[in-house]
Amino acid sequence: MFTPDQLIEQLSTVASPSIAGVGDNVLDTYLHEDLSYPGGNALNVAVYSKLFFQAKSGFIGVMGTDRFADHLRAVLDTTHVDYARSRRMIGSNGMAFVALDDDGDRRFVGSNWGGVQNEVRLRLNHHDFAYLEEFNRVHTSVYSAIDGELGNLRERGIRVSYDYSNDARPETIVHSAEHVDVGFFSGGGLSEGEVRALADFALESGMQRVVVTLGAQGSRAFESGASAAVGIFPVEALDALGAGDAFITGFLAATEQGSELDDAMNIAAMTGALACTYRGAFGYAVDAGDDARAQLLRRID
Repeated sequence: MFTPDQLIEQLSTVASPSIAGVGDNVLDTYLHEDLSYPGGNALNVAVYSKLFFQAKSGFIGVMGTDRFADHLRAVLDTTHVDYARSRRMIGSNGMAFVALDDDGDRRFVGSNWGGVQNEVRLRLNHHDFAYLEEFNRVHTSVYSAIDGELGNLRERGIRVSYDYSNDARPETIVHSAEHVDVGFFSGGGLSEGEVRALADFALESGMQRVVVTLGAQGSRAFESGASAAVGIFPVEALDALGAGDAFITGFLAATEQGSELDDAMNIAAMTGALACTYRGAFGYAVDAGDDARAQLLRRID
């Protein structure tokens, strides 16, 4: 069993990366706790980069004007993640809703369809591109709706990593792969053969590296002519909500400093484990209340 201090000490040897998250941001609302936590894949990677690696870290996204969006911006100020290029649109911030199932496990049960992010899509302009060129990498996700911008980013020499989660259609992978140097997939429930087939498909489509996370079964990474596997680092877990996003952050930080695939996976696993010692993705809860529950517009069975 590893303590947070032990993991932090190990991660302190990793050089500070330079990462900007672009796209999704939400408040993860825990219905059983009546609390809302900042989250969203692109935002989480930006925040974890700062919290765990003292990175040069930025975020561009579309935020609302409600009290939850105000809280999210205040948290970014507190954690020193720059969001100066983010947009603010009148309306509700994106929200996701989490409940406990019969086994006591957390699961997503609904959303508000992304709030203002469902009404206005993020479109990058020359000011955004100039800003993103200041970072060594941009990270985004299948939930960020910026696939049309990926080619523009790559044309400017900006390296792009992309979290496909478990929601990406094959055509999404094919159309984006040539612009993505590292693709991340959630593969819980896949067999070893299915993991390998997914990785081969993504690599053949044009990605340089593919990482598949498998929950308690660890993770697998693939590149041309090489592969690596890692298990999990056991911790006294409070919440596994952000573990996958933290794993991504650790992998990106490690590869930026030139770590080999095996070492990068080890650092990623440590970062994922450390995230499990936080409530929500990385803490900073705010009371949810009736105005949060009123945003539960889409239910997931």
